[in-house]
Amino acid sequence: MGVLAAVAAAALALAGCYSPSVRDCTVSCSSPGDCASGQVCGSDGLCAAPEVAGRCRQLVDAGVHGTRPPADPMRDAGIDGPDATATVVLHVQITGKGAVFVDGLGACSSKDPQRGDCLFDVAPGVSQIVHAIPIASDQPFAMWTSMTCGDQGARCEFTPVADTTIVARFVHSGIHSDGR
Repeated sequence: MGVLAAVAAAALALAGCYSPSVRDCTVSCSSPGDCASGQVCGSDGLCAAPEVAGRCRQLVDAGVHGTRPPADPMRDAGIDGPDATATVVLHVQITGKGAVFVDGLGACSSKDPQRGDCLFDVAPGVSQIVHAIPIASDQPFAMWTSMTCGDQGARCEFTPVADTTIVARFVHSGIHSDGR
């Protein structure tokens, strides 16, 4: 009986050390009550620490491909409401000095604050048109270095059905200011 008491005491001691936690940006929410202690419901509909709330889709998650957490929770409007509309992520990256305009959604620039790394939520199965535009006269658009758009010119049209990355490359033209 002494062994059983010792095991029970050890189990109780270890149980006091267990403290479950919820990772930021992995639980969807519609009010602060939906989130774990120490988290708030951000404007992006994801629970996170106050200093992160509302920016979950912009943050870089080290060690994971892409710039968002591996979980992509969908917000549910409630029992008597329709489910939230599904979206996929269009990840735009830029090398060199340039911009990519996503028709109807906005632009991604190699300048601050975006620094050539942007995310757009788009509807799956809907055609998207993007335009690569140079912003420095000595760095014209060279090519798309991603599989998507890789065989197209500065104007690219594609239809994403899952998260999609496009990469626009702008390179020095080799002309110096003295004309050489």
